[in-house]
Amino acid sequence: MVPLIIAPTGGHLGAGQDALAVQRTFANARSVEFDALLLAGAPVPGADAYGARDAKAGEPSGPGAAIDPRVLLMVSEAFRHGKAIGGWGGVETALQAAGITDAAAGVVLAGDGVSVLEQVTQLLGEHRVWDRFPAAV
Repeated sequence: MVPLIIAPTGGHLGAGQDALAVQRTFANARSVEFDALLLAGAPVPGADAYGARDAKAGEPSGPGAAIDPRVLLMVSEAFRHGKAIGGWGGVETALQAAGITDAAAGVVLAGDGVSVLEQVTQLLGEHRVWDRFPAAV
């Protein structure tokens, strides 16, 4: 696996020896680049995040208003593409805003990133979460 860290802005997360370099930002990352997503919380909209561009749409409201819209787009695309999604730290809010239930196939939530990573790694063995799409004739 080659993990990529995505954050609101470039630079580093953390400080000192433990700082992690950001490889993508919310503005330049798309779900097609990834086989799975691990979310560490539900990020608030960044200063450069734009909501609806239609003046009649008004200000965003509801559960998604407090989540960066670029993250919601990435999560909803990954879900529709059958990719595994894992999270911790209040990620349920972002999933709900994207229209995804935490009981959906291939969605892994836990209290810490280690157990989420282990479960998502197992899901990656199947390449996609095909159980998310029931067969129909």
